[in-house]
Amino acid sequence: MTSIELKQKWSGLSENPVTSGFRSLRISADCICELYFGVSKEGKRCLILSLPSTKQLEFKGIQKENLSIEYFSEKNLIVLQLTDSDFNDLFDDLILSLYHGIKSISQVDEYSNHFIQAFYRWSEFFEDKKSDLLSEDAIKGIIGELLILKLLITASDKPEINSLLKAWTGLYDKGNDFELEGKNIEVKSKSPSGIDVRISSEFQLEVSPGKGLELFVVSLLSDFTHGTHIGDLILEIKKLVQESSGDNTILWKALSQKNITAKNVSQYDRYRFKPVNWISYNCAADNFPKLSRSNIPEEISGLKYMLRTNLLTSFIIEQSDF
Repeated sequence: MTSIELKQKWSGLSENPVTSGFRSLRISADCICELYFGVSKEGKRCLILSLPSTKQLEFKGIQKENLSIEYFSEKNLIVLQLTDSDFNDLFDDLILSLYHGIKSISQVDEYSNHFIQAFYRWSEFFEDKKSDLLSEDAIKGIIGELLILKLLITASDKPEINSLLKAWTGLYDKGNDFELEGKNIEVKSKSPSGIDVRISSEFQLEVSPGKGLELFVVSLLSDFTHGTHIGDLILEIKKLVQESSGDNTILWKALSQKNITAKNVSQYDRYRFKPVNWISYNCAADNFPKLSRSNIPEEISGLKYMLRTNLLTSFIIEQSDF
C-alpha cells in the first residue's frame, strides 16, 4: 500500500455493514485484522479497527487537537478521526504507518494496543502551532540537511531506516547535524558561487572520541521556477521511509523542533532551490584547519568564523552532482 494508492481509494468508499454509520473500505485483504478507512456522517476522515465479538475494551475516548479516538462498544469499533481537513496528507501518513505496523499481527490484544498507541504517537503532529516563520537562510540550511538525509537513506541497500532518521539531530540543536555510529556529519549549505561556509560555534567541528567527523557542503542555487521546495523533499523522504517500513513520526518529530508542520510547510513554497552538488571533507584529519573546543583557550567561547572551502581540496573525501 502506497500513499498514491490510498489517495485513489478515498473516492471509492461505500456503506459498509461492518462499520455501520461510516462509509468505509477495508484497507487491504493482506491485513490480518479488519482495518478500514472511512468517512463519518459529518464528513470527517476516519481510521476504523473492527474487533472480534470475543474482545471487549475498557477504553474511554480521547479528544486531542484535530484528532480524536473513540471506542464504540455496541459496534465493537475503535475509531480514530481527523477533525481538520488541512491535515489530510498527514492523516494518510498515519494510516500507512499504522497499516504497515499492524498488518501481520494476529493477536487481538497486540493489534488493538498498537492501534491505540499510534494515536498517542501521532497526535502531537496534528496540533496548530503558532510561531514566526523561518527565514530563507534557515530553510536553505534545512533543505541541505534533508538532501544529505536522503543521500544516507539511498546510499545503503538495506538501510536501518529508523536509526538513520534518529541520527538526524541537527534540528535538535545538537553538536552535529548527524550522529551516526562510526562518525558525525556537519552539513553546510551555500550558493554555487560561494566559497565560505559559516561555523557557528567551537563545537561544530569538534571530533567526538572514537568517531570520525565529516563536513558536507551542499551547493544550492536559488531558482523559483525549477527549484525544489522543502515540501517536495519531505514528500520524497516520507516515501522512502514508507517503502522501508520505517516510522515517519521520527521525521515529523525532528521537523517539529523548528515548528515545521504538515499544515504550515506549504508556506515555505516560495523558497525554492536547485541542488547542484555536494562535497564531503575529512574534518578529523590532524591538519584540518579549524577552531574547535579542544584547540582554543578555555577563556574563549561563543566562537563564530568562516571556513574557506576552496582551500580544502586536500581533505575531500567524496563529491558528486545531484
